[in-house]
Amino acid sequence: MKRRRLARRFAFVPIAVAIASAGCAGATVRQLGPREEHVRPAGVVQIRWRTQLHEHGLFEPTPEECATGVIANGRLVIGSRANAIVGVDMNQGHVDWATTASGGIDSEARFDPEHGQVYLGADDGSFYAVDPSGGAIRWMYAAKGAIERGAAFGGGGVYVATAADRVFSLDAATGKWRWQYERETPDGFTIHGYAGPRLQANTILSGFADGYLVSLSADAGEVIWARSLAAVSDQFVDVDSTPAIVGDVAYVSSYSGGLYALSPKDGGVRWRLGIEGAGEVKVADQRLYFAAPRAGVHAVDLSGHVLWRQALTAAGDLTVPVTVGPYLIFSGSRAGLFIVERDSGKLLEIFNPGSGICAAPTVDADKGRLYVLSNGGALYALDVVN
Repeated sequence: MKRRRLARRFAFVPIAVAIASAGCAGATVRQLGPREEHVRPAGVVQIRWRTQLHEHGLFEPTPEECATGVIANGRLVIGSRANAIVGVDMNQGHVDWATTASGGIDSEARFDPEHGQVYLGADDGSFYAVDPSGGAIRWMYAAKGAIERGAAFGGGGVYVATAADRVFSLDAATGKWRWQYERETPDGFTIHGYAGPRLQANTILSGFADGYLVSLSADAGEVIWARSLAAVSDQFVDVDSTPAIVGDVAYVSSYSGGLYALSPKDGGVRWRLGIEGAGEVKVADQRLYFAAPRAGVHAVDLSGHVLWRQALTAAGDLTVPVTVGPYLIFSGSRAGLFIVERDSGKLLEIFNPGSGICAAPTVDADKGRLYVLSNGGALYALDVVN
């Protein structure tokens, strides 16, 4: 039976919140001036500017734009489903350059400072190395399966995962193929999404739809160890989260098994928190933050004890949380950008531009600013007020 991907469905406990409207639908770029001139006392995020990257058709059903940008050489480099990669001025919001891609882009861009290039993948399997200064494509590799996860890189190699349950390695300088590894995909239904690769020292950790987390040698792609994280279930066993590694512990989740802490050396399990659908983990200040479809957003200590949980209403797919000062920020594909208090889990604000936000925000720590692409194709710069 042909394998099919199922979108995650969210049924959270209702909670009353105030939704902040974008209010800039008519402009292509809008400059709002210095931060002190537009501070709202009750607001956490303030719109700095708005730039339309993709004009969706009037009758286009439920558009989604899931691409996340990266800061490189003083610009934000980001793709969109308009089959384009753009370099955007971060202060004014105008597009400095635009490069045509062969397919729509939903991937997370990554900047490789050693080679001075940005990596992005497209839905048709094309993988690009782009010059962030002018947008020139340095090389392109055609792979099998959509590329949505951010690439890992180091030691002269680039490591990429695709929706076809395949991990491959390329030479960073030339784009030449080095090796690939893939697992037999399970029959029936699997959860929408897949894991990205994580590079540590000379090994790659990556999860697969059959419920396995696999450690590969970075130089040759040989299997070091493979461990099932499927727990007791034989359905929806996907390991769709990119592992987070801190010291000698890797944190990774499977849909049926929940969150695991294990050894990256041999896959030995330290502990497991059995929360169905636990997503990718953000590690910050001795805490683990993640979202789960039914149970909501969690803060967990490094021993696996839940510190707080925040349930949300019909948020849609949630991105991995990012930390900005005292806040935890993540996107909900149906509801917009959520701002939560890190210490308590209190929901402070939702920024909803009207069409939801599928993309994860890009954090500019120096400016205290976020850049995020809405499902309507508008790129927003948002100042974060501490």
